[in-house]
Amino acid sequence: MAPFNFIYIGRSDGQLRIVTKSKKRELNQPTDLQLDKTPDKKGVSDYYTKLVNGSPKEVDWRRKLAGMLIREIGGKEHKGKNYILAALPDNYRLYEHLKYTTTDNGALQKSTNNHAKGPTDRQDAYLYGHPLGRKKRYRSPADFFPHLLWLVTDEAGDPGNCTCKVCSPEEFQVEDVGVEGSSAPQKLDGLDSATTTGATPNDLAIPTKKASFSKEVGKALSKSSIPQASSPRGFTTQSSATPDLTPLSVRPPVHLEQDIDFRYGIFLFRPGELVWFSRGTAWGLSLIVNRERFKDSRGLDRPQYLVQPLSHPFGHPESRVISQETLLRPWLAWSAPGPTHQHLASGGFSYNTIDWTRVLDKDFGPGDAEVDASIFAAKAVDESYTLFYQIPKLSAAAEELQWSGLYLGGEKIWVGEPIRLRIGSGNDIMILHAIVERPRQGFAGNASTIIYLVGDVYTFATVSYDDRNQVPVENSRLPSRLREDLRYRNRATRRKNQISYWKLMRPLAKLGLEDIKGRWYESSLLLPILRGEADFNEDLARGEITDAGMWMNGRGDSSLGVDKVGQNKSNRIEAFGRAIPAGMQIGQAFDDASHADTIRVQHGVSNALEEGTGQNLITTEDNLEQFLDLDPVESEYAHQYTDNGGQYIGDPMQH
Repeated sequence: MAPFNFIYIGRSDGQLRIVTKSKKRELNQPTDLQLDKTPDKKGVSDYYTKLVNGSPKEVDWRRKLAGMLIREIGGKEHKGKNYILAALPDNYRLYEHLKYTTTDNGALQKSTNNHAKGPTDRQDAYLYGHPLGRKKRYRSPADFFPHLLWLVTDEAGDPGNCTCKVCSPEEFQVEDVGVEGSSAPQKLDGLDSATTTGATPNDLAIPTKKASFSKEVGKALSKSSIPQASSPRGFTTQSSATPDLTPLSVRPPVHLEQDIDFRYGIFLFRPGELVWFSRGTAWGLSLIVNRERFKDSRGLDRPQYLVQPLSHPFGHPESRVISQETLLRPWLAWSAPGPTHQHLASGGFSYNTIDWTRVLDKDFGPGDAEVDASIFAAKAVDESYTLFYQIPKLSAAAEELQWSGLYLGGEKIWVGEPIRLRIGSGNDIMILHAIVERPRQGFAGNASTIIYLVGDVYTFATVSYDDRNQVPVENSRLPSRLREDLRYRNRATRRKNQISYWKLMRPLAKLGLEDIKGRWYESSLLLPILRGEADFNEDLARGEITDAGMWMNGRGDSSLGVDKVGQNKSNRIEAFGRAIPAGMQIGQAFDDASHADTIRVQHGVSNALEEGTGQNLITTEDNLEQFLDLDPVESEYAHQYTDNGGQYIGDPMQH
């Protein structure tokens, strides 16, 4: 047999002693009682014993862990070589659980329960050392491997990035290490080929590199955490394994506002979202306060929006009514410019740390305080997230919470709709099935929460097509907006003998907030706005419709970076803070029409001019109240929800 090459693990979180929840210090190993070898009255010895370095089982663990590590992150230069860990990570130790019976003459009684037919009833090895204590032990090399991979790849050292059974909840457990559809070992993005440091030429040192192992979507998740699902599914590196590529059906909407947002072509923008709006000669940043559909002067039914421009705390412009969606842009459609005050452009400032009094007094030189305030406020919103509409727990004992929706940066996202992903091809999306919040007990005793998004990952695929070819079968499990947009795009691209479909890549993937670019928009609806009608129609005539996401940024691109989650805000108003008038409320389509009271804002509303007509849309207080009443929308849908038995937690006016 070829000699083994050593792999040196340079980082460990192992602890020999830990502090319990009751503030007591204890050894991170089996208890004294478990270590006691004394047989009971029946001659049964049941105890744990530490495995010494070099013992056969200890060597076997190190050999298997090294093999999995090389298969996961090793390059072609390591193919065909044998590897073994030089040692387990510091302060991690193996203990073997032995159980056997001694006869009266001192001989071992042969066991009938051991599958190996040895003399002991059991002979299992467990790895101790995890910072959460002796009860959080690992039962096998495969059990420990996700934690080992986290140790050598996660530069931040955040336990929330680890996917092992101890650091992650059982409901979201990795079954096997690997990426869906892969018959060959995969290399993690961001991890360079390891180099030798202080070892023989054939030895290997694993450096600590930043990688996104826990964020890759090839993770097996237990469907028990998602309603109406029970059996686990997973992916494996074994070439003989066939992954289950069955998507989950999208659950129907349970809120009136959710149902409205699920419908194609009703509204492109949503209350509570951060958007660009046209000031006429320039563009500004604003909060969408409310929306409705109305009939214009030509009798056409279309949407209009009430927006609140962002500003500094000492002055807020009037709200405006925008009657055409072409006068709005998603926040992520453009990058924010730098501040007009050069002093503020030097860096290190945020909306809440700037002395706006000094800015207004021109202490920082010339510039536009309102413009700069809107830029800093928008970046603060981009760095935030807010969960809303908590779903009732299935049992009081459940620790994790699930939510129906999420404000992520400038956008509003619902369970059941597509979202844009940072990972994959660049055009991949996830059909969101669950927003999960679970408590996480820090190693130092401090409590926090971590957010996971669970859903099916799709990529946009295009194939050649003519009248003789069979059109790909439409996936009825896709959201209706996605299917309607796909039909539109395929009608255009068939003239180029091309047809597209959404190809399922990974069912029930688990991602973090940092893996999400933003919500998905229909190319058929947003591209005419982003590209302009003339350019879009030219593209349409050529049969070329690109994905709208290619024309947009991702959340956090201008502030957070791709590896940060951002700040959790308790409600949407808190995210905008002093950039909007005190007491402002965000419009809400209530699930129960009897609660759809008129919402009033506490400041004036300007007369927005309908583009090209010069017609004032709002001229009296009565018209303002009519605008803020959502009955025109509710009349079509609200009866479906009046008798809804599901009760949801939280003040909807504050989400």
